[in-house]
Formats: sequence, C-alpha cells, structure tokens
Amino acid sequence: MSRPRAFDEESVLDNAMNIFWSKGFESTSVQDLVNETGLNRASMYASFGDKKALFLRVLDHYSLKISTKRFADLREIEDGRKAIEKTFRDTAKTGCKEGRHKGCLIVNSGMELAPHDPETAAIAHQAFRRVEDMFVAALSRGIAHGSISRDKNVRALARFFAGSIQGVQLMSRRGADQETLEDYTETILAALN
Repeated sequence: MSRPRAFDEESVLDNAMNIFWSKGFESTSVQDLVNETGLNRASMYASFGDKKALFLRVLDHYSLKISTKRFADLREIEDGRKAIEKTFRDTAKTGCKEGRHKGCLIVNSGMELAPHDPETAAIAHQAFRRVEDMFVAALSRGIAHGSISRDKNVRALARFFAGSIQGVQLMSRRGADQETLEDYTETILAALN
C-alpha cells in the first residue's frame, strides 16, 4: 500500500507555475523548483517526474487556472464587442499590475521553447486556437447583437485579435508601461470599427 501524498498538489503546481512564469523553463533549475515548492527532489521526481514533465503539468494547470479566468469575459459577456473590448483593456491593465511584467506563461513558453520542442509547440498552438475560437464566438455574438458590422471577415479578425492579445502580453513581459499598453490596445480595438 502506497503512502498518501503529504503535500497539496495544487499549491505545488501554483508555486512551480510562478517560478516557471518568472524565469522561463531553461532558467529554472531543479533547485529553484525544490526551493519554491517545498518538495525535496525525491518527492518531486516521484510525484511529477522530471523538470519537463512538471513543466507540462504546470502548462495544463495554467490553462485551467489563469487562462480560463483571463478569457472569462470573452466567453460570458453577451455583446461580443463589449466582451472583446473588456478582455483587451483588462489584459493591458493586468500587464502592469504590481510591476510584475510576467506576460502569459503559454506565450512566453511558446517563444522560448516551441522552435525546438514539439510538445510545447503543440500546447502553444492549441492555446492559440482556443483563443482564436473564443474571438470567433465573441465576434459572431457582436454581429448578432448589431455592435459589430456584418461585413467583417470573422475568422481573419479573430486570428488578428488572438495574435494581438499575445502582443499585449509580450509587451507586458518586456516591461511596457501602462500608457504604451493602452495605446496599443486602443489601436487594436479600432479594427472593430
């Protein structure tokens, strides 16, 4: 009979997520993970596998915990135009919140690893497609609501918005100030006119 785990898995994933989000995959050492999670190496390897396996679990955890929250308005606000505007403006505000400049873990990881790591590339691609599809749905709701013109190419505009939200997150990561993020966001949103 195996012993029950003596740690809170969600807490460990949160802590590992924070260190990967701050430092990136390559710059995060196993010792960083041990220090951040409070697990010893043996427990970490036994529970999560190697650093890469833990990282992939963290990306899933991030998608469920952070991305779901980040794009909730895009899915839930009935008027698609308002949903898109609020999503972009909130992303720009959050980008500078508390001076963290962390961007998006999946975007950051895609930039860092996707060129040479097929697993991370697949996760980044799937995440982009999910966001694109959420923009398609919001644009369609906006058209039905009458707040977005029917002459828009919905799929093309959704791809533009999905790429642009990544742009806001990358600008945040590099330390753009609030005014820059707001200007960038307002220029993006002009595509709704």
